[in-house]
Amino acid sequence: MKDVEDTLAKFLEMVRSNQLANRSNHADWYAIIKTIDDCFVRGGANLVNPQPVMGGILFLRCQYAFKTAAGMALAGQVTEVFVMLRSVLEYAGYALLIHDNAALQDVWLGRHVSPTDKRAQKDAFRISDVKSAVKRHDARLGEIFDESYERTVDFGGHPNPHAAFSAMHMDEDEGQTGLTALAISNDVTVVQHALKSTAQIGLTALHIFQHVFTAKFELLGIREVMEGLMATGRL
Repeated sequence: MKDVEDTLAKFLEMVRSNQLANRSNHADWYAIIKTIDDCFVRGGANLVNPQPVMGGILFLRCQYAFKTAAGMALAGQVTEVFVMLRSVLEYAGYALLIHDNAALQDVWLGRHVSPTDKRAQKDAFRISDVKSAVKRHDARLGEIFDESYERTVDFGGHPNPHAAFSAMHMDEDEGQTGLTALAISNDVTVVQHALKSTAQIGLTALHIFQHVFTAKFELLGIREVMEGLMATGRL
């Protein structure tokens, strides 16, 4: 069998190369994203017997989804990053629903028990219910969550024109027009949009978790850091 070029390895090398370059090229956004990640790490390292327990587990999953999104944004994976950012918001939103109604923990855990339980879980964790829960705690945060969630859907969380064409290049050759789908974008404006969205959505998730772990965020100084980030006016 004829040897086939290892395009996956080539792609992964390009991802890593872009990540390192963009840490320098967009050092200001990297610093903000790192600060947000530091808040997640500090909170995750100090989770002691969270009640309900799923609040803590969803916090950790949200943290790792955020790290993954950061890596994708830095790599220039400007469409795929929004798939992960949608998960960041959903992990935080689900944790808030369970915090507000501890009985929902069993509903969430029972998803795979039976078709009836799966339907019950879907009905209890609709995104409309998540949005309502966030708004009950903080009306402005609810608006931000709604806007952010729709942005993740529009730019990659769901197949649509914005998502498909944000990393597309139009070619003209001898009177013929062709389209090239880019695996990785080097367009400064598009990459900055991905980085800014990652920072904004990560901070939005932390604000939601602040209502789940209020005392802990205060004690660990996470709330103070979040307020400092907001005071910069960049988010």
